[in-house]
Amino acid sequence: MRISVIGCGYLGAVHAACMAKLGHEVVAIDVDERKITELQAGRSHFFEPGLPELLNEVLQTGRLKFSSDIADARGSQVHFLCVGTPQRKGEYAADLRYVDAAFSSLVDSLEAGNLVVGKSRLSRWEPQRGSPMTWRNGSPRQASPGTLSSCGKVSPSRTR
Repeated sequence: MRISVIGCGYLGAVHAACMAKLGHEVVAIDVDERKITELQAGRSHFFEPGLPELLNEVLQTGRLKFSSDIADARGSQVHFLCVGTPQRKGEYAADLRYVDAAFSSLVDSLEAGNLVVGKSRLSRWEPQRGSPMTWRNGSPRQASPGTLSSCGKVSPSRTR
C-alpha cells in the first residue's frame, strides 16, 4: 500500500520508518527542508534508540522517501497527519492550526476512497468544532491517538 505521512517530527518520522519496515511504500513530507535532508540521509534530528539504523535499512529498500512537496502525497491510499499539536497559550486545549494547515494543503492530493488519519498524542481530536478536517473529496477523517512505539527496533522511550 502507498502511504503518505505529513509531518516528520518525532511522531511522523518514526511512523513513516515503521510503515516502510512493514512493507508499505511511504512518502514522508515536511515543510522543514533541514529535517527532510537529514532524514533522507538516514540521520534523525531527535534521539530515538534504533531509529538511525531503521532509517538506513528502509531507505536502502526504496520503500521510504522524504520530501518537502505535498504533491508527492498524490497516489497514496492512506494519509497520516503527524503534525504538532502544541498547547494553546493560556488554555487547556490543543492548538490545531498545524493540523488544519496540513489537511488544507493535502486536499488537492486526495482521491475518492482515500483515508486521512490524524495521528497525535492527543487523547482525541475535535471534529465537533467544525474543523476543515471532517470530510473532503469523499475522504473520511479518522483519529489514531498515541505514538507508534514499536515495529521491532524502535523503543517506547517517548511514549506515555
